[in-house]
Amino acid sequence: MKTTSLFKAVAFVAMVIVSVMNSEVKAQENSFITNEEVKNELVVAKTIFKKDGNQLYRHIRYEFTYDDQNRLTGKQASKWDSVHEEWLPYFKMSYQYSDNEITMLYARWNNSHKAFDSDVKKSVYELNDENMPVAYKNFKQNTDKSDWTMVSYNKADYTYNLLAMAK
Repeated sequence: MKTTSLFKAVAFVAMVIVSVMNSEVKAQENSFITNEEVKNELVVAKTIFKKDGNQLYRHIRYEFTYDDQNRLTGKQASKWDSVHEEWLPYFKMSYQYSDNEITMLYARWNNSHKAFDSDVKKSVYELNDENMPVAYKNFKQNTDKSDWTMVSYNKADYTYNLLAMAK
């Protein structure tokens, strides 16, 4: 009897915690509004607005570029500066495709250089014959910016991915 009551109490507390967490997530989802710009059935820009009551405020803007096969080749983000009322560069990602790899470069905006040359990183995704990623390598650019140092090498675990997708 005590075990049943204890189990019911623990289950009730767990349900309350999940309910509170779920309502917080829903509140966050509703605090942003997205506006997408589409050209030739591809999203070329996306502006995210913060919602505060009945007011919308510019937050972040993404611009996308594609190659002739409609593959994503670039993503550039800008943050809204409400003091100067302008979009300021934030980060840039570029993608390069080869037969068995996709290379992604990431860089943050360096305001003093007026270029995307801060916190530069590279990831290389190895693909199998079905174009599914089987491994990825992460690199960090050396301080002299002439070469790359591998930071990690990870193989894809399809068993884990399949279980995650099934849930």
